[in-house]
Amino acid sequence: MALHAPIATPESHVIVAGLSMKMKVENAAPIIGGPAIYAALGVRYTAINTTLLTAVGRDLTDADNAIAASVDDGYIPLRKKLPRPMITWNGPAILGSMGKGTLSDNPSLWRAMPPEDYSMAGHTLILANGDPDWYETLLASYTPSLVFMDAHIEWLRMREKSLNVCLQKAHVVTITETEYKALPLSAKSGVSFGGHDKVLIIKRGSQGITIMAGNECRELPSPNPIAIRTDVGCGDLLIGLLAGHFLSSSSAELPQMLIDRLTQAYLASLIPLTKLIESDRPITFIDYCLNQFESRQSENGIR
Repeated sequence: MALHAPIATPESHVIVAGLSMKMKVENAAPIIGGPAIYAALGVRYTAINTTLLTAVGRDLTDADNAIAASVDDGYIPLRKKLPRPMITWNGPAILGSMGKGTLSDNPSLWRAMPPEDYSMAGHTLILANGDPDWYETLLASYTPSLVFMDAHIEWLRMREKSLNVCLQKAHVVTITETEYKALPLSAKSGVSFGGHDKVLIIKRGSQGITIMAGNECRELPSPNPIAIRTDVGCGDLLIGLLAGHFLSSSSAELPQMLIDRLTQAYLASLIPLTKLIESDRPITFIDYCLNQFESRQSENGIR
């Protein structure tokens, strides 16, 4: 069965389930960010509504709360507040293919679940670097129409089985080339896409991306920034942009072949990806996105 996007309507939205955290990049002041926030920024950039399914700490500032609220419709509030300080990520502005930051807390503790009567039918779910055990439970309890997943190899050491289950259930998976090569055979079975309802997108840094859908394969270029100042959050932003642009391309006038739609979604993502890479620190890019959202709302209000 071919993969079809749910029809994007004012009532539909994307649920972003993932880690939110304080981010401290070099000498910049810490600000809320992390996979859930960046993925939601990407979706929201395409004018698709988002809801955050995430856990936050007790020490968010007014600025942090404002950022979270800007990408969270709060139709049914899904943010869970834990009685502990916010998890903090600390690292360099440019991580490269192997770079890693450090976390102040155990990421497996930061989970949230919707109310039992919550329905994901007709909606899209993005799995943005949370605990695969959490995701497996989520996918067993709820049935979203479309699942995007950004796979992270860090979870393999303790979550190989549940990670593989999630890979098998996801419709679109993004993963870095380094991580894909390091996957054991047991996990690679989850990203063996031979049908027409699965997509694998391999991120290859400066070499661009490879999209594999069914028996088709397509190589696409990387962003071309004037200067590379940061790459933190690029993968998370990308999966949000891909999901948003994919949902936006539900018109019959646009290409319906899966690989064509994902190609179009990726090419439409290059401008905000370039803006992130050129930003000197996280808050610069986040402010840019928030200004874009406010301008769009003002234009809609005038109309």
